[in-house]
Amino acid sequence: MSTTTAEGDRADDFAHSVVPSEARAPRVNLTMSSWSLISGMAWLFYGALAATLVGTRQALIGLLISVVLFSLANSPMVRLAASTGLNSALVSARLFGRAGSLLIALLLAATTVYFAVLEGSVVAEAFHQYWGMDIRWWYLIVVAGMLPLMMGGILTWMGKLNGVLLPLYVVGMVAALVLAARQGEPGHFLDFPGTVPEAARTLPGWLTTVILYLGVWLVMPTTLDFARFARTDDIRYHQVITFGWVFSAGIFLANGIAGMFLVQMVLPGAAVASETGVVSALVGPLGFAGVLLIVVTQIRIQTLNFYQSSMNLQRLLRQLTGVRTPRPVMVAGVSVLVFVLMLTDVFSYLQLALQWQGTFFVGWVGIVLTHLSLRAPWRSDDVPFRPALCVWVVSAAVGIALIQAGHETAPLVSLALAVLGYLPIALRHARASRGPETERTRREV
Repeated sequence: MSTTTAEGDRADDFAHSVVPSEARAPRVNLTMSSWSLISGMAWLFYGALAATLVGTRQALIGLLISVVLFSLANSPMVRLAASTGLNSALVSARLFGRAGSLLIALLLAATTVYFAVLEGSVVAEAFHQYWGMDIRWWYLIVVAGMLPLMMGGILTWMGKLNGVLLPLYVVGMVAALVLAARQGEPGHFLDFPGTVPEAARTLPGWLTTVILYLGVWLVMPTTLDFARFARTDDIRYHQVITFGWVFSAGIFLANGIAGMFLVQMVLPGAAVASETGVVSALVGPLGFAGVLLIVVTQIRIQTLNFYQSSMNLQRLLRQLTGVRTPRPVMVAGVSVLVFVLMLTDVFSYLQLALQWQGTFFVGWVGIVLTHLSLRAPWRSDDVPFRPALCVWVVSAAVGIALIQAGHETAPLVSLALAVLGYLPIALRHARASRGPETERTRREV
């Protein structure tokens, strides 16, 4: 690799290449960068939504199961990324071919743009509730305010920024919960039965919650994109702390419980249909301090959203055109796109779009984990597509059809089809790797 190419890769956080050992990050820096995810308002909303639908006790059981499942599934992803330096697109290229690499980059770009719209709208809504003024101006201010933060490599400053903001988020959230408890009736928190009567539920409440949280498995490709910067000596630490059960307990369980509690104390009996309910539950008891808390949370999560969306769009353009687009240009383009989407009625189609994409992500995770568990050989990335791509797309298509038909089990079906469909392919490759070509294949990888 030439010096110019190496410098370009480093400037773009190695979006198109393996991360070399000399570019790996200290464990604390990587932890703080990855933990920017923890302060997303979306995680409070997920918890509040689960409890609203199935009741507090059932939602808590489902949350605990979801934390365990996520931790178990995410651990092999950490080892894969840290030991190889591969990101989600490079892994997909080896499993699905170049088309698979394009597809995962497109899905991640679209999803993180949606989340950037969602989280940015939360800040704008908080400003709008507290100060008034046309919310479109707040949209513009919120998006423009992110630009100065996103014009450099993510690991050069993001860890330090989030290391400062994380304690502020924790303190602010604890204060909000204390004030909310004074406003509501905390003694009845666990007794809330949910708005959907038990007779009308097709699945147990805890299973409904688990299925709801399967949609957040989109975090696992993101794990690869961060964990590739981990030093190999730190793999076990990152499997437990940065991306493991400590991380999932914070992002899903703690935030989910906080979301349930805030909404039930401040807005009892309210049906939570959007994150604006969580905004009201924070701004109500805290006032201006609640607005500041929301700003802190969104600076943290939006750095990740803008980074992921710009990086994956950069990958797409590079693979489709061969042109290396500078990161600042991509960030500016993402900012314009986010602002335009904010001006549309994005919430009318956002939830459905995320459900559709969720079927792709659970299928992707299922295939990657099946490949790793069988220790199948990694193929080269120089083919347009591989049979695994057909399995992935078909499993997602079936899931989307089930979603449109109103079946709650769509993510589970997509996951099962992806694993069962890829299993014979992985077994065949694993058996072939034990033959005379084994050593050559290992050298190629």
